[in-house]
Amino acid sequence: MGLDSVELLMSVEDKFGIQIEDSEAEKIYTVQNFVDSVYSKIITNPNEKCLTQIVFYRIRKAFQNLKLNDKEIKPETKITELLSQTELKEKWPLLKTEIGLELPELVALDFNPELGSHVKIFGFKTIKRTTPVSSGTIRELIGWTIALNEQKLIDIEKITNKYEVERIIIGIINRNLGIPISEIKLEHSIPNDLGID
Repeated sequence: MGLDSVELLMSVEDKFGIQIEDSEAEKIYTVQNFVDSVYSKIITNPNEKCLTQIVFYRIRKAFQNLKLNDKEIKPETKITELLSQTELKEKWPLLKTEIGLELPELVALDFNPELGSHVKIFGFKTIKRTTPVSSGTIRELIGWTIALNEQKLIDIEKITNKYEVERIIIGIINRNLGIPISEIKLEHSIPNDLGID
């Protein structure tokens, strides 16, 4: 386990007020393993609220208030169906302000899909560009938004379900290591896919 992994582990332990033994930490390979380990150590307080539904309604209302699109917004609607590439640059900050929450940062591929997903270095080595946020769905946008705003939206003393643990851990990975929120998936290998040593 490298220094980045140790710092990540310590941040998560501090956030949840738990301790993960070294022997267990060595078996954490994916983001999902991390979530499962933390979830097994906390007490949840199930209630009637549904965080994803609350954020969905905020996003939908923001689109309506800003008159950005008259199309029906559903969880599986793609962001590109609601905002064109030309609208993204101007409307994304307005949407962020209207929702009152941080949204994922847009990347070069959001504005120019012709860039391709890889950059060649010296003609042979490639570096993968960041995945465009606009290619995601409203469901993904909700998850990214909750993770980015987990400190504001989730009461650490009253975790209601495993989904909230997932969002908190993804938010910590994003904040501590600078990995774009749209690039962090539960099935990702922490060392291989996220590059955390």
